[in-house]
Amino acid sequence: MNKTDWAKLASAVSLLLPATAFGFGAVLHYQGEEGDREAYFADVRVISNRSPADRLTGPTVVMEIDVTAVYENPNKPEFVHMKLEFECPNAFSLDAKTHKLSENTQKVRVGDTVRFRLGAGSYTLRRADLQAEPLSVSDWKSSNAPMLSKAGTIACNHIEFDQALHAAIRGKDFDFDGFGKRIGKLGLPPDMMLLGQVLPSEFLDFSWKFLWWEKYFAGERPDPSGKWSKRLSKAEKTAAIERLEAQRKKMQPEIEAARQSLMAGIKKSEAERAAIASAAVRPDGKKLTPIEANLIVLWKGRPEAEVIRVMGNPEFNQAGDSRFLRYTRYWEKPGFTAFNAQGAVVGGEMGGYAECFAEFKTRQDSSGEWRVEDVLVRSNYEGDGLGRTRNLCEDVARAASR
Repeated sequence: MNKTDWAKLASAVSLLLPATAFGFGAVLHYQGEEGDREAYFADVRVISNRSPADRLTGPTVVMEIDVTAVYENPNKPEFVHMKLEFECPNAFSLDAKTHKLSENTQKVRVGDTVRFRLGAGSYTLRRADLQAEPLSVSDWKSSNAPMLSKAGTIACNHIEFDQALHAAIRGKDFDFDGFGKRIGKLGLPPDMMLLGQVLPSEFLDFSWKFLWWEKYFAGERPDPSGKWSKRLSKAEKTAAIERLEAQRKKMQPEIEAARQSLMAGIKKSEAERAAIASAAVRPDGKKLTPIEANLIVLWKGRPEAEVIRVMGNPEFNQAGDSRFLRYTRYWEKPGFTAFNAQGAVVGGEMGGYAECFAEFKTRQDSSGEWRVEDVLVRSNYEGDGLGRTRNLCEDVARAASR
């Protein structure tokens, strides 16, 4: 896909999407010729301040943004997930002598040379065996490379970027033109594509299935590990390509992919906001426990398949138009009584039993997919010596929060 095609794609997406929420991920940069293409994605939800304590009120701060690079070339990794740290002008600095705050009008713009380094937590997913390989924290360097300059611009102007996202939300519509104009003031591409994806694995999947789909369906995706290939017959490959070609005549697969991606993110975002708004009570009007409130905000609106992927196989039940997936933790301690040689009781310890379960209630949405509607957490215990029972529900919640 050349630069002109990419611009057309982003423009078409802005016309097609009846967006009701802002994007979570962004296509930061795209480069290379066929066979050696690279796609760079940024998670724009959270920009973290990594400044040492003694620099928080100084002239510069360190801001971190997550960027994932996905590679087509078989001699390169599947992807590299980078915790990119940038040295940014502080919005306000404190004079050490007068203790007065002064505003810093200097801003980072696309095209500027930025100071950056690779932060802790960065890693490569090797193509040979799909194993993660940690990357060391790098020294500070300077560059005006397009990808780094764009990432640094978002990180250093994260408040303005976030304000542009929120300002573009107008009821159930998203003002793509207004958003583009606002980020354009920072030098960012006005047609920057927003996606629902935020995880490196999701960016990898999106790149192959929708950016490089011809190779994906032709079975030409590099696969030394043997874990990506779906062994298709010649007839199956031909049928898959014919279906895509028919779809392409109506709408480019990349455009449809972006639409589906962002709409899925919008559904999740709307469900999360609704959950937060009603987090004090359950759907039946009963008060939520703190654990339930947190889990409902985290899970409401997400597909049932994700629950099973994270939590494992559940105790399953279905009643009417609802499904119930239950995960239980048990603790049991047997009691005993000690007797002396004369048969008198000389000691012993009370036993006990406890359990806690988290139950995910799911229902079908308008497209027929089962999604989480409610999460119920309940515990039961009896006997003494149950010092660890309070941790049982926390164990369940911790597992569900992965």
